[in-house]
Amino acid sequence: MKQIQDNADLIIEYLKILKVEYVFGVPGGAIEPFYNALARNEKSGGPKAIVARHESGAAFMADGYARETGKLGVCCATTGPGTTNLLTGVASAYADNVPLLVITAQTPLPKFGKNALQESSCTAIDTVSIFRYCTRYNTLISHTEQLNSKMIAAIMAANRTPAGPAHISIPSDIFRQPISGSMPIKTDRLIQRFSLTDNSKVDVLTDKLSDAWRIALFLGKGCGPAIEAITEFAELTQAPIMTEPAGKRWMNGFHPQYRGVFGFAGHQSAVETMQDESIDLIIAVGTPITELGTGGWHSQLLSHRLVHIDSTIEHFSRSSMAQLHVCGDLKAIFEQLNKKVRQGLKWGRTWS
Repeated sequence: MKQIQDNADLIIEYLKILKVEYVFGVPGGAIEPFYNALARNEKSGGPKAIVARHESGAAFMADGYARETGKLGVCCATTGPGTTNLLTGVASAYADNVPLLVITAQTPLPKFGKNALQESSCTAIDTVSIFRYCTRYNTLISHTEQLNSKMIAAIMAANRTPAGPAHISIPSDIFRQPISGSMPIKTDRLIQRFSLTDNSKVDVLTDKLSDAWRIALFLGKGCGPAIEAITEFAELTQAPIMTEPAGKRWMNGFHPQYRGVFGFAGHQSAVETMQDESIDLIIAVGTPITELGTGGWHSQLLSHRLVHIDSTIEHFSRSSMAQLHVCGDLKAIFEQLNKKVRQGLKWGRTWS
């Protein structure tokens, strides 16, 4: 491992472990030690600094990188207005469960409470408080010995279900201090998502599927990691597929069973499928049941026909009318269902 000079280098080492390729941001005085570390480490496999025209753009660039690669998106900004400019992009990532690590700078600790230039501590424009409601983890590192544990906590929070932004705010003098304690911990083993499922609910769902004549699938934005297993299930059962607007990107638009987008600015073919009263079960997967995604909470979807499968149990509060809720890892659930179908689960219907 390359010689680590200071805490800024330690942060870069964590990003290397996670195979992060880019850090998006705008340089500034307080964040300069972090940019110096990026420059020192780029030739030894560290991430490359991508300079944006505006911090908001940097946040959206990190968001897009995370969506397209499945890796952790990282953005950074200097203290004060640099940090507040990130807010809209971070809030967007929070709304869509996109894993981001947001690194912001603060004025040096000895200047806290003295009305320093662009101060954003708790006695000024408190940027940590500003990020409180659009992050999964949000903290100020006020001592060098906090860095290891808080970096790990932030990385884990960004990647767990539900995913989202994690914000760490670091005074510029903390960036420059020598590391304290252990070297970087191999966080890749800590961010592996557990494939837990409620097997008893899967068995109940299997029975309901056996009794159903026709079923349809309604896919949400959370289906990405499980889309292959979900598509296989649809093909095995000949079920038509609809998506919410945010789930459209996971589905091949030319798949013969795809009926289009249901919800805001959706397709008539999806509306007709949803309104087909011969369908016994509508299986909603990985959707938070939003107004936009359900066509204003459409009564044909939110009815006794609904089965809601999701990895986030809080989403079930919006589908209380469903006849069954199944919580767990979506990929594991559909792999179980596919196995049961292949082993001889009988289907009394066809779809053409």
